Amino acid sequence: MNLQQNSSMENQLDYSKYFLQFDNALLVGFLILGVVLIGLAAFILIRKRKLTISRKILILSVSVIYGGFILGGFPNVVFLAGMTFLFLGLSLIFSRIFCGYVCPLGATQELISMIRFKPTLDYDRELVKPRKQIRWILFIVFFILIFTFIFTLGVNIEYFINPMYGFLIFWFPTNLFLLIPLILLIIVMITSIFVYRPFCRYICPFGALASLVGRFSPFKIRRTEACLNCGICEKICPTLEGFKESHKGECYLCYRCVEFCKNEMFVDTQKLAQIKRHLTTYSMNFDDASSANYFDKIIKNMIRLIIPYKRMQTFDEFVDALEAKKDFSVDAIQSIVVRLRELFADDIKNLYRENYKKWIKNNESKWKEQADSYQKDKLYYGLA
Repeated sequence: MNLQQNSSMENQLDYSKYFLQFDNALLVGFLILGVVLIGLAAFILIRKRKLTISRKILILSVSVIYGGFILGGFPNVVFLAGMTFLFLGLSLIFSRIFCGYVCPLGATQELISMIRFKPTLDYDRELVKPRKQIRWILFIVFFILIFTFIFTLGVNIEYFINPMYGFLIFWFPTNLFLLIPLILLIIVMITSIFVYRPFCRYICPFGALASLVGRFSPFKIRRTEACLNCGICEKICPTLEGFKESHKGECYLCYRCVEFCKNEMFVDTQKLAQIKRHLTTYSMNFDDASSANYFDKIIKNMIRLIIPYKRMQTFDEFVDALEAKKDFSVDAIQSIVVRLRELFADDIKNLYRENYKKWIKNNESKWKEQADSYQKDKLYYGLA
């Protein structure tokens, strides 16, 4: 491995600088195409709102195995090199899709963060916008140390402190120089259990530049007009970039905010439509003797649709809407509330919510084991 500093453009663009284990230019071309396909797949799934948790795990795993172990840590753009500026340009168009899904080191940290991540939210948590000053102080100190070593010792210290080179140990197991980046790679992986993407957010020079470029990218996760300002996306975002005015420079497109937003309330539209049909059938075959039982069945069906860890709170909101204390926050549910008021006015007056809460507590554990497919992602986000 060449440890001497070489800043010539020819060397920067030489593919052998990035693929020390391959000497065939045609093969390298096909390998780079595979990296492009990984990023394209992630981009399309996010754009089409079809990035499920299982698909996300698959893409991240492919990135780690392919870019990490097979390609030996490619694309390696941690430090300024010819390819760094290419991916910075792509970040201007596709935001942090490279850092989020293409970079094998970033993908490794993301996968590890999913192991620890659980969907239990602290709804009383006070939101504090991230302090970027700490990141930039660490970034500047890091670069000062790098250039100090380069100019005083005449060597490129990148080869010793870049954890991406740790992946090359599988190709060159006898190269002792790779032991240092391998140890750093292991440290980053362990730290990722407790801190979200520690290397990407606090050390990586490319990450610092990409966060600036990503602010101007047109491809971002944005709120729609249907936003209820519930604050879930802000509290679930691991980089605290979920607040409304955020430029999303530190957004790695991890998709947690989208998963929680679309699953927070009643999301199974087919079952909602089924309940509406039941109400229509009842209105056409009105029978006073069965109204109480029919009403009870409808209420229990509505309860089953609520996401488990929000079940009690949402049920109270639903009953308040039935009792006309306030409208339900979701229009699709409010329309059912209005229909229930028309058909079961007397039954609503006799509704005793504590009985239903006892029923919820008695059945909650069983429901978690029999969770519908649309609820499973909510119950266990990650690799649990």
